[in-house]
Amino acid sequence: MKNSNRKKLGVISGMGTRAGLLFIDKLINSIEAPTDQDFPEFILHNNSQIPDRTLSIIYGQESPENELLRSIELMNACDVDFMVSTCITSHHFLGQLSSRITKNFINPIDLVVRELVEHPYYINKVGLLATTGTITSGLFHRKFENTNIELVTLNSEDQESKFMKSVYMKGGLKSSQITPDAYSLFEEAVDRLKMQQPDVIIGGCTEVQIGLQNLDIDFHYIDVIDVLVQEIIEKMNLKVKEKLTCLI
Repeated sequence: MKNSNRKKLGVISGMGTRAGLLFIDKLINSIEAPTDQDFPEFILHNNSQIPDRTLSIIYGQESPENELLRSIELMNACDVDFMVSTCITSHHFLGQLSSRITKNFINPIDLVVRELVEHPYYINKVGLLATTGTITSGLFHRKFENTNIELVTLNSEDQESKFMKSVYMKGGLKSSQITPDAYSLFEEAVDRLKMQQPDVIIGGCTEVQIGLQNLDIDFHYIDVIDVLVQEIIEKMNLKVKEKLTCLI
């Protein structure tokens, strides 16, 4: 018999595919689910046809709105209770499509800012690792404007030649086969941001956590995927294995 209290999750993925699968993997590994029926019901649309968000924001190339809307309408048709997008830059466009979203859309940017502002230890400066599209659109910057926290990013040269290249290069963090060169460039980007001495680094792009899998983390860090997983567990009343430590 179907449990009417069960909630259904809709996941818009494909930007990139690895990031969406990482989110699901983290969610599944964070809960207690001894039987098939204890796992959450979710619809994942790996919409790999969504045009690049940063290219649209920076260079005016094809907008991802039509394909994002296709994913939204699929989720609406599936009658999901909650909806997430595992691409942070996509939220620039999703905000413009809010009238077409009929269910609860969970914004991980709001969750990250809330976690930092409400943290019991004083945080003065945070560093943001994110795509140029996310930075240019001010998705995080606007959220921090009314706080006492300073937000810093890489300089424009390091942003493009190290971070963005590590994500988008052939064999980059978005690829099916990630090369050592991509991991090396990503590490250089992290080291450059650490030079600005932030109290915490925000993984503001879902590929950041993929890059960090090859690094020894010797700094305080908060990731959008972790806060999103924690929020979904709470919203869907899932049995948590152990509470995620979103800020490490």
